Amino acid sequence: MTAADLARAWIEGWNAGTPDDIPLADDFTHTSPYGTVAGRRKYLDWVKPLAAKNVAELRVVSVLGGEDEAAIWFEMDSGEQVVKTVDWLRVREDQIVSIQSFYDPRGLGGLE
Repeated sequence: MTAADLARAWIEGWNAGTPDDIPLADDFTHTSPYGTVAGRRKYLDWVKPLAAKNVAELRVVSVLGGEDEAAIWFEMDSGEQVVKTVDWLRVREDQIVSIQSFYDPRGLGGLE
């Protein structure tokens, strides 16, 4: 899979309600305005309850990708507001190894 394919799989997995099926490496790291979470399991355990509370739908606007990296611009609809987000993904061997997420977290319930 290309980095752009994996970026789309990232969003599709959340929209389908199947984040455990997203191809994240065991040593996956996620960095956001809230800091860095290291480890696939630790990340999923942390983020799934937050996503269930704050995400109604993710809508892809654009994807740009190279061989090992991609940027995906999407809108996160919380049901009350839309947060414009860009995630920069690094991939290795058909797995996402890291994501740097850029967005304004103000107003997201349970995340202040």
